[in-house]
Amino acid sequence: MTALPLGRLPLRRLAAIVALSFGLTFVTSTLEPALIGNKIIALITDPGARVTAFGAVTFSGLLVAMIAQPVIGALSDRARTRLGRRVPFMLAGAITVCLGLAIVALAGSVVTLVMGVLTTQLGVNLALAAWQPAIAERVPQAQRGVATGIKAGFDLLAALIGRLVAGELVGLSAQWGATALLLAIGAPIVCVLVTLPISARAIGTTGPVHDAPREPIGVTLRHAFTVDVRARPAFAWWFVNRMLFWAGVIASSVFLLFVAVDVFGYSEAEAQRYISRVAVALGGALALVILPAGWLADRLGRRPMIVLSGALAACGAAVIVLDRNQIFPSAILIGLGTGIYLSSSLALINDIVPKAEAARYLGVANIATASGSAIARLGGGTLIAGVNVATGTSDAGYIALYGAAAVAFAASAVVMAVMPKIE
Repeated sequence: MTALPLGRLPLRRLAAIVALSFGLTFVTSTLEPALIGNKIIALITDPGARVTAFGAVTFSGLLVAMIAQPVIGALSDRARTRLGRRVPFMLAGAITVCLGLAIVALAGSVVTLVMGVLTTQLGVNLALAAWQPAIAERVPQAQRGVATGIKAGFDLLAALIGRLVAGELVGLSAQWGATALLLAIGAPIVCVLVTLPISARAIGTTGPVHDAPREPIGVTLRHAFTVDVRARPAFAWWFVNRMLFWAGVIASSVFLLFVAVDVFGYSEAEAQRYISRVAVALGGALALVILPAGWLADRLGRRPMIVLSGALAACGAAVIVLDRNQIFPSAILIGLGTGIYLSSSLALINDIVPKAEAARYLGVANIATASGSAIARLGGGTLIAGVNVATGTSDAGYIALYGAAAVAFAASAVVMAVMPKIE
């Protein structure tokens, strides 16, 4: 087993270890809503069918995430190669991401689009599941908070730049055609290909957890999805809280392209640019609180901060229900709540998981994020289309969606408020 470093690591080494997070987040923020939204609008003419298809396509990608992360995590734990346990899976993930993005950009049918989304999601989760334990394995315990803070900053920066660049480039597709889409996928591909070797070199060849004979692969795969909830009851409460909060986050953001087109009457190019600017407002609010929230969570406790985040985000979603034109105030409130949540929730789950099995537990914990996202994407599209048809309008379904997001945020706060104390 490769020993953890004994001394403090310089900031540049910490940044190198978590660099891949920037590349992977750049991929996902480019993929949606800009790329997938553009393809759905180009391939499907009926507005109701568009939002349903968008939800279904992105939901199919999340099924890959829910299955792949625990499985790949468990397989990388048992791998023994000259490059170590993690790096081969990271390399395979990067190659798969590049292939998947190319298929999405060139897709001429919904079936091909789904194939591209599934391939991209597989690649992202191959790399993510193998890289995720890097902080626990390579960073001294006294510096893990700093490392996760740098990661959160990278994620935020990648999300902002990715959505802005993708929105602007995809918005030019009417003039530039496929060239605009190829340029849009070129940016995340470059980011992944640059950040992966940086992180791979910083991580090095981490050895196996122990030298005992490996268990059969079937046992490893079955074990990948199991957690001892009786011994860790707080895990189940955190899981439900995470699923509800993330359903609210995705429901209130992922359909913005269609809100701009169907409710405000923008062209697709105008809508792409509009939502990229909304994303900047959302990201700005996140940036204001994400690091201070982690500091406060250490001093005031994780749970109060998570309850506050749910309340703030619920208020933000309710703003749209009361006045559909207040997108920017809504984005700021939801961004503030999400920024507080990201720091506090990550700190809490690291308090809950057993240190000896942190990687496996974190893999299962990621199912909560993917599940909440999947519920919002699939259920959100169905809700929008159903309410619009029932009311004979083009906007009532979106208002109903924000109402549902407000309920999800509020319910997440209630779950956290009544969660048993962690022993």
